[in-house]
Amino acid sequence: MEQYVVSARKYRPRKFEEVVGQEGVTNTLKNAIRSGHLAHALLFCGPRGVGKTTCARILAQMINSSQEVDSFDPKSEKALDESFNVYELDAASNNSVDDIRALVDQVRIPPQGAKYKVYIIDEVHMLSTAAFNAFLKTLEEPPGYAIFILATTEKHKIIPTILSRCQIYDFNRITIDDTVNHLEGICQTEGITADPNALHIIAQKADGALRDALSLFDRLVDYGTKQLTYESVLVNLNILDYDYYFRITDQLLTQDFSGLMLSFDEIVRKGFEGDMFIGGLADHFRNLMVARDPETIKVLEVSGDLKDRYQQQAVLIPMGFLINALNLAAQCEVSFKTSRNKRLHVELALMKMCYLPAAMQLASSGEATKKNSSNEQVAAHQAVQKPASQPQTNSPPSLANKPAIDEASKPATPAEQPASLEQQVAPTPVKKMPAAGSGTGSMMGGITGFSLSAAKPTKPVVAKQDEEEENVPLDVIDEAKLAEAWKAFAAQSQDLMRGLLDRSMCKLDEGKVKVVVGTTVGRDLFEPERTAFREFLQAQLGLQRVAVEVEIDKSLAESNAPRKAFSSKEKLMQMAEKNPAILKLKDNLDLKFDL
Repeated sequence: MEQYVVSARKYRPRKFEEVVGQEGVTNTLKNAIRSGHLAHALLFCGPRGVGKTTCARILAQMINSSQEVDSFDPKSEKALDESFNVYELDAASNNSVDDIRALVDQVRIPPQGAKYKVYIIDEVHMLSTAAFNAFLKTLEEPPGYAIFILATTEKHKIIPTILSRCQIYDFNRITIDDTVNHLEGICQTEGITADPNALHIIAQKADGALRDALSLFDRLVDYGTKQLTYESVLVNLNILDYDYYFRITDQLLTQDFSGLMLSFDEIVRKGFEGDMFIGGLADHFRNLMVARDPETIKVLEVSGDLKDRYQQQAVLIPMGFLINALNLAAQCEVSFKTSRNKRLHVELALMKMCYLPAAMQLASSGEATKKNSSNEQVAAHQAVQKPASQPQTNSPPSLANKPAIDEASKPATPAEQPASLEQQVAPTPVKKMPAAGSGTGSMMGGITGFSLSAAKPTKPVVAKQDEEEENVPLDVIDEAKLAEAWKAFAAQSQDLMRGLLDRSMCKLDEGKVKVVVGTTVGRDLFEPERTAFREFLQAQLGLQRVAVEVEIDKSLAESNAPRKAFSSKEKLMQMAEKNPAILKLKDNLDLKFDL
């Protein structure tokens, strides 16, 4: 029996043109050799099986070759393993300080029959810190004939002092298309019949490592005896067929729960784990999202036949279903390891996906109903709150015969204005609401939404009413009755406001009611209650026209200053006078202080 050579060694590239998927690195190295600008220390970093060591060996042979870079033929050169000018060190097993010192001693020996002496250190990140430190000086200032090529899969483990002394080359993962093309070339050379879908599966399983793809290829070829079929690849690599994912997606869309459970049971009986199935289903949903747009169809890393199937199924699936199903699959995959009943955990995720269309339809119908109801409420409010200038169809004949301009220009007193005119001109008998936080304003909590919409249309009406009231004389107020009304208003107010009113006073000044407070903070606290107090006076004293103003008298604050707060109520009021935000905090958090 002849000695068997695996494909990874048999088809190892011998020149840069044969390296797969690393055109950027190989072109840079060839230009550096051609121009004589090759650095003395190079670092090749990247995933496993992408050609780092291979490129290092090709570079070591090219720099000592007498041939031109473009016409380099490795067959005419001396074999690399027979060259005394290339020294390879595996840092995974030779990572001590003594190993590096032995290498440094060899650096002192010049090359034999060549221009350069090349040192290739593979898996350099395995060197110890002491070995790195022993290598620093030589790596920074080597002899003119020495070139160091370091290769690693984990660049982050190399100390920064080494990285700063090297010229770094990043190797990329081999794409699926490049891997498939390389495998097709090997199949033609070896006379192997291969299904394109089978080669795509091998390339996906290799995950960007060409050496892994070649190892899988050798194993599968031995199983199929010069034939590589899609079914044999699925059996040997323990991969679930795409047909299952397409079938399960159709069952999810049609809400075929029984068929969905039977399909998953068939998958479990074939020996597939639940996490592998749910991960593959998530990838399937991702591919369907990509296949919906012709611009992103090129992102699909599958064969041409499968691309057509993805496009056909993607047209039938709403984007909302795919996003929600992906979310459910991701949650199931994350919590799979911590689940005690793993099969039931996956089945629950499938149940939720199965009834996603019904849930989405129910949610959309609920939103439509909510939108229609909100539109009806808005229309009802607009019908009730018509502007005052809108003509009334049911106006009485006595008003219709009067000239509108002359009547509008006359100031009408409340006694002369008939009740029917108020009902027709005013939009609705809306009572002025006090601001939030006041004693009467707290009653508005149960009608939130109506009060906000009703408050906006009343603004122009209130402004017009204030303009008309400027020409109306104020009612005469008895000072004794005003004092009694002030005490009654303070008694019915909240505890915090009652403390402010107890330290304030109310008096008459030129027919106007003036509330005197001691500080600007007190004025700001009472200002929201001014409208409520005016309405209270109108109802209590039977008045029509009352003007209430607030003024500050610092002497009043000085007379109250020496008073020391003992109760919780008094302490809270003193803090509120210094910082009104305390009352806002109380109202926003709906706090109930024990006063």
